[in-house]
Amino acid sequence: MRVCVYPLPNLVPRDLTGPAVVIDVLRATSVMVTALANGAHSIRTVAEVESARSLADSYPPGTVLLGGERRALPIPGFDFGNSPLEYTKNTVQGKTIILTTTNGTRALETLKGVRPLFIGAFLNGSAVAKALASLGQDATLVCSGTRGHFSLDDAACAGMVSARLQELVPGLELDDMAYTVLSLYQQHQKNLRELIHHAAHCQYLTSIGLEKDITYCLQEDLFALVPQLVNEEVKI
Repeated sequence: MRVCVYPLPNLVPRDLTGPAVVIDVLRATSVMVTALANGAHSIRTVAEVESARSLADSYPPGTVLLGGERRALPIPGFDFGNSPLEYTKNTVQGKTIILTTTNGTRALETLKGVRPLFIGAFLNGSAVAKALASLGQDATLVCSGTRGHFSLDDAACAGMVSARLQELVPGLELDDMAYTVLSLYQQHQKNLRELIHHAAHCQYLTSIGLEKDITYCLQEDLFALVPQLVNEEVKI
C-alpha cells in the first residue's frame, strides 16, 4: 500500500480515482466530523453563498440549517458560522446542514468525482487511517490549504494519518510529501499547538478571537467515525 499527499487540491491529478481523504483542520472538516458525530443527518457542501441559500430553499421547512464562513466570519442570515463548537447535538440532530467555506468545501468540489472520498481531521485521524488500511488500496491525502497556499495544520494532520497508517500497514510506502508530513507530525506531536501557532491561518483565527476553535480542532481521536461523500451528501 502506498500513500500520496498533496499540499493543495489544485495539484491533484484529474484522473485520481480513490480512496482519498480531504483535510481542512481549521475548520471545515472538523465541523463536518463534529456535526455528524452530534447526530446531523447529512452535510451538503457548496462553493458559493447564493448556491447554499438556493439549495436550502429546496428542502422542506425545518429540515435544513445553513452554515459557513467568509474570511472565517459567519455569513449574514446563516444559522451557523464555521465553528465546530456551534454544531451541538441539540441544534443539529436529524438536520441536513448546507455548508459553504473558503477552503474545505471547495476542496471537496474539486474532488467530487473521487470514490471513496473521506473526510479527515485530527478529531478522527485514527479512524480515517483504519478505514484506509481496511481497504488495502493506495490512498491519497489532500490538504485543503488556505486561500490557495500551503497550510501547516492540514499538513500536520496528513502526517498524523500517515503515522497511524504506518502502524497498521507493514511496509507502507510513502511518497515524498507523505514522508515530509509524517516527519513533521512525529517531530511535533507532543506539542501540536506550538507548531500550528506558526500557521498563518491559525494566527488570523487567533486575531479574531477564535482560540477555542483552534484548541478544539487540534484534539486527536475525539471521534471514531469516518464521514464519506455519497451521492453529493457527506454522511457516516
